[in-house]
Amino acid sequence: MVTMKDVGREAGVSAMTVSNVLRGNDNVAPETAKRVREAADRLHYRLNTTSLSARSLRVSTSRRGRTFGTIGLAIFELDRPYPSQLASLISQAAEKRGYQTVVQETRINAENERSIIERVSNQFCDGLIFSSSRLSAAEIEQLSNHRPTVLLDDDRPQHDIDTILTPSELGAQAAIEYLWAGGKRHIGIVGGLGEGSDEHETADSYDTRRRRLMGCRKAFEKLGVDWWEVPIIPTPWNDVEARQAVKQYADVIRSCDALFCMTDTTAFGVIRGLKDLGLSVPEDIAVMGFDGIEMGATMVPSLTTVAVDIPMVAQKAVDMLIERIDDESDRERQRIVADFHIERRESA
Repeated sequence: MVTMKDVGREAGVSAMTVSNVLRGNDNVAPETAKRVREAADRLHYRLNTTSLSARSLRVSTSRRGRTFGTIGLAIFELDRPYPSQLASLISQAAEKRGYQTVVQETRINAENERSIIERVSNQFCDGLIFSSSRLSAAEIEQLSNHRPTVLLDDDRPQHDIDTILTPSELGAQAAIEYLWAGGKRHIGIVGGLGEGSDEHETADSYDTRRRRLMGCRKAFEKLGVDWWEVPIIPTPWNDVEARQAVKQYADVIRSCDALFCMTDTTAFGVIRGLKDLGLSVPEDIAVMGFDGIEMGATMVPSLTTVAVDIPMVAQKAVDMLIERIDDESDRERQRIVADFHIERRESA
């Protein structure tokens, strides 16, 4: 078993220096800290975070006689319904397992992600649940000092990092097939991000957007529709900009009899934008979302959606992480895809 002394010997420093670096203390020269992390990475050393967190936080996390460990949750945003609902469910699931959750917002920014992993999770957390990462597996493991980590909705072939995925490809395919079965023949897609010259590109489909586009593509090709002729409206996945996109692409929108939106929040903005154009949902145009957030059931019209089993995503993420914390063996990476169903409501 590799120890701190072994890492120190490899890096040419003391075990105390190794301890300071791996616990996130900033009183070590950057060059030395880098050398220590590289040595720990080569030796596959993993800090015993369970005992560290339990000792350092025993007083502050004691409640009714129970002692809580701590996990970090780094999620892409907290001011939208889906991630905030997911964060709440993760926190609840963790508490039932004897862990409290430190939540941080990354804003899908690589520098924020690095800081959260290196500073917050290293100093306080036994493990990390990490969403929408733009960092490589090697960098995540090095910054976290090989702490147990679970990725949310990142389907890159990351080595030794567990991941829980939304059913992006299967769910999007099911959405298009559902609209088609309802008699819709001019289906548009809302939620391309304008990242390239062609919104139809689905190569390297590891990220959520491209996996959902891939599902749409498979459905249209199965139905005999030319994928390159399908209208795709580029917009970030939020209600305000989706509403603006409807106005900007009004002529394209009017040519459709149904719109599949990449997220429920996007669909909310689209429905408002269609009203701005004087179009009724679903009489003039059907609208369908993806996520299954609670708000979709109460809006008018209520939102038909690809309803992801969000409680399952939260529970599996917590369970996988705690398995890694409790058993730091080198078992194979787990990859789990959440369940879903089509929630049929008024909008489609």
